[in-house]
Amino acid sequence: MEPFSTAQNELNTILQGFALQNSGENVLLATVIKTWGSSPRPAGAVMVLTESGLMCGSVSGGCIEDELALRVKKAFPVTMEQVEYASDTSRTLPCGGTLMLVLEPLSSIDDSEELIRCLTTGESVTRTFDLAANVSSWGPTLDDDKTEIKGQIVRLVYEKAWRILIIGMGELAQCVYRQAQFLGYSIEVCDPREDYRSSWPYSECSVSDCYPDDFLKQRVLDSKTAIVTLTHDPKIDDMAIMEALASEAFYVGALGSIRTTRSRERRLIEHFDFSEGELARLRAPIGVDINSRKPQEIALSIMMQITAERNNVILLSERVL
Repeated sequence: MEPFSTAQNELNTILQGFALQNSGENVLLATVIKTWGSSPRPAGAVMVLTESGLMCGSVSGGCIEDELALRVKKAFPVTMEQVEYASDTSRTLPCGGTLMLVLEPLSSIDDSEELIRCLTTGESVTRTFDLAANVSSWGPTLDDDKTEIKGQIVRLVYEKAWRILIIGMGELAQCVYRQAQFLGYSIEVCDPREDYRSSWPYSECSVSDCYPDDFLKQRVLDSKTAIVTLTHDPKIDDMAIMEALASEAFYVGALGSIRTTRSRERRLIEHFDFSEGELARLRAPIGVDINSRKPQEIALSIMMQITAERNNVILLSERVL
């Protein structure tokens, strides 16, 4: 079983479940424990269902959701239950796979407010299921925790949120922010230029007025961090790039044409002693080439490239033939 990284839709599913519960609904949380064969949703995926028939999230990509909702409406579980769906026993699972689910009333989860806080702030948490005793628990992820099944004990690690640090707050940065937010990233934005900060429309976003080298030095730039520089001002972007390339960030990208990129490379080699090998980490011109000048499409190309890097996929345009 591969570790499951908490995605924004999972968090939103859980939050909507608690919102439904607060409105007076009886709410069930369904969690994918294990899959065999073809399955569109991984271990750790969640769905909430109410006794009145409302649904949010998915545990099978649409195959068994209606059947599961009918089950819940007929007999709402009062304690944790285990259920298995297999293609040879369920007409609604035609793709040859098998799913093991745990169903539990949302009200039975201990210390739910702290769980929501941890997921909202991007902290890693581990949910533990004792299938023999039919109980579940959760807690902060320890260093040796991993998603696994050992006998009747199942551990699901919801990993620390992946993060994007955006340098610049212009129109393109706003488009990147919206798409990264949709994909579930934790996002921080930095721009020392007051006029750009004053026009930033997203009040929920963490914003810094530091110069980018100081901004990046104040943060742990680990292997779950992507850094994009989008000001098109070398006085700002170069500072961020130099700091980012010295970090463990899994992705570093910089806006600019091929000509701008070549000039930047010469500048960093001649004046700041960077090697060609160090600069090879820099994705510039940033994004996948989809022949567009529209900021929305450039943002899409950036997020495509970041997603490919995150998933260790070599894009066709980057393959060495």
